[in-house]
Amino acid sequence: MKRILRQFGLLLLVLLLSAATARATSNESERILRVYGPGGPHHVIEECASLFTEKHGVKVAVVKAFPHDLEQRLRTDGDIYYGGAEYMLENFNQRNPGLLDMTSADKLHPRRIGIIVRKGNPLGIDGIDDLGQDEINLLDVKLEKMRHFHGAKSGLSPNIRSFAFTGQQGVEAWRTSPGIDAWVTYKSWHFALESESDFIEIPGEHGLRHTPIALTTHTPLRQEAMAFIAFLKSDEGRQVFEEHGWY
Repeated sequence: MKRILRQFGLLLLVLLLSAATARATSNESERILRVYGPGGPHHVIEECASLFTEKHGVKVAVVKAFPHDLEQRLRTDGDIYYGGAEYMLENFNQRNPGLLDMTSADKLHPRRIGIIVRKGNPLGIDGIDDLGQDEINLLDVKLEKMRHFHGAKSGLSPNIRSFAFTGQQGVEAWRTSPGIDAWVTYKSWHFALESESDFIEIPGEHGLRHTPIALTTHTPLRQEAMAFIAFLKSDEGRQVFEEHGWY
């Protein structure tokens, strides 16, 4: 009988320890701040996340996804959404009312828009007024919504000869398609192509777009999320953004 009780006691202890371990593991996973958005700002926010974790001990997972995947991922476990430009957050909120806490919506650092041209600018492109020349072949990236810079008074410029969906695909198209002469895009992509391109800035406020960010309405880590956004906006965060082509 005593032997049976000892065995039962050991079994009970194992079960209690297992349950405690499971709870600890669950609590640990819940403490991960999950940040979702498109690929453009991903590497910069991820670098900031590493610094934030070092300083504050809060784990941050920054995950890039296509627009059609973001909705489900944010509903499942997302704490923060970021976009590549203001319109991305606005459009996302319109498609998914109630998913984002728009009272928390904020703007991070701006990106300058300009024209990437081939190294040495062989066609002598000085600005958007030159993009309508017949001999210039343009690259258009759908997610960036830059067509109003392409020189056509209305509709689609006939000089758009190459298409891509994301900025990263635009970089790959630039590298593999030497027939592309110009790409109206963000300065941050020029940083990825610096050895093989020049960048002509589009001046003024209309040549700037901010990186938007907002909390989800269901995040259980609101305090940590707000602290991370504050870090992204800080001087230390801004320095990281500047190193990658933000203002």
